[in-house]
Amino acid sequence: MEPDTQKVKDMLEACSSGKLHVVETLLKENPVYASQQDMETGASPLMAAATAGNLALCQYLLEAGAPWNAVDRQGQCAGNYATTAEHWAIVNLLVEWGTRAELILGAIERTSRDGNTNLPSSAPNARVEHEPSTKPDYLRQRLQYTEDGQALLDADNDAVMMEWERPLMKAHAQVLMDGPGKRVMNIGFGMGIIDSALQELQPELHIIVEAHPDVYKRMLASGWDKKPNVRICFGKWQDCLPKLIAEGVEMDGVFYDTVSGILNHFEQHHV
Repeated sequence: MEPDTQKVKDMLEACSSGKLHVVETLLKENPVYASQQDMETGASPLMAAATAGNLALCQYLLEAGAPWNAVDRQGQCAGNYATTAEHWAIVNLLVEWGTRAELILGAIERTSRDGNTNLPSSAPNARVEHEPSTKPDYLRQRLQYTEDGQALLDADNDAVMMEWERPLMKAHAQVLMDGPGKRVMNIGFGMGIIDSALQELQPELHIIVEAHPDVYKRMLASGWDKKPNVRICFGKWQDCLPKLIAEGVEMDGVFYDTVSGILNHFEQHHV
């Protein structure tokens, strides 16, 4: 059943005002309303609920199939809306949901690799085809940074990294660097959020592994190759790490946040 344009608007209004009974009625009529976006603005039900600070409704929409990483016409996702409104419980919910999706995708891949077709049944109802991390051609796609500097998008306008992640990245950096003089590595530069945070903490050695040519070009244009104690390794981490290990490079901490690689790939290697 094709979604009705007016009912898409009704869904957005209901999510903004917290009318759960209207949301339930519309989803019972057609579950696709959980993921439909306004044709003009690109706003989604999850974005509306996140802006309103309605944690319970956000949880309900995610369970109903609302994509947690969908972006509007300005390249903003529900996480951006929640961050702008300082609804940190919703930010945490979205981060947890994305993490669960990644772990489940990893389990699915391991199961497929082992030849077992019994896939996990507890996956969240996120639309996997929209997940950037499931795109095997990621490194061949053209990436673009939004003009306002708020996001890095792939060829499908899916978010690779977004500004709302900055507080989380700063927290990660503080865990990696409990004081100056540490030797740290980041795998996956993106927008350079965690790398900027690490630089503020004055590492002795700061290795950045980045495989995407568009991101690497941005790094050079921004002068990252000239920053003190920074070493850039251009290529896949699977190729870079053995070379670093052969050189005898030792690190105090490693941050892993790539897009196209799933966590279980990293678990197969020892750093």
